[in-house]
Amino acid sequence: MKDTLKNAQEIAEQILARAKALVLTGEKDNEEAELEAYMDFLDEHESLVEELSDLRTQLDESERSSPEFEELKKTIIQITAFYKKHLRVFEASHKNAKMSYRDVKQGQRLNAGYNPLPGNEVSSKFDIKQ
Repeated sequence: MKDTLKNAQEIAEQILARAKALVLTGEKDNEEAELEAYMDFLDEHESLVEELSDLRTQLDESERSSPEFEELKKTIIQITAFYKKHLRVFEASHKNAKMSYRDVKQGQRLNAGYNPLPGNEVSSKFDIKQ
């Protein structure tokens, strides 16, 4: 029974170590590399999270009230804090991307207003027959 808790703690520590190693700055110059690193992180730890979830279902009530389980919960809280930090970086990047897209659309509207597309021209002659 203690082996289950020990295995769960080892897996949680692996996930935490990977989360700590992932550094996201949100800087424009690093966006592509950081996104790639984050996708790799998610791919690598997905199986670990599944394994950790499976181990949790194997724990009985006495194991869930043990000090080892409390340590496991502390580790998971630390992992969650890193997830929230990563999420804030990506939310900021998403907001910046939306603003850039809005600027592009505004530029397209202005360009279309001053430079009509072929076929959208209006007549440039005056009606002098009146």
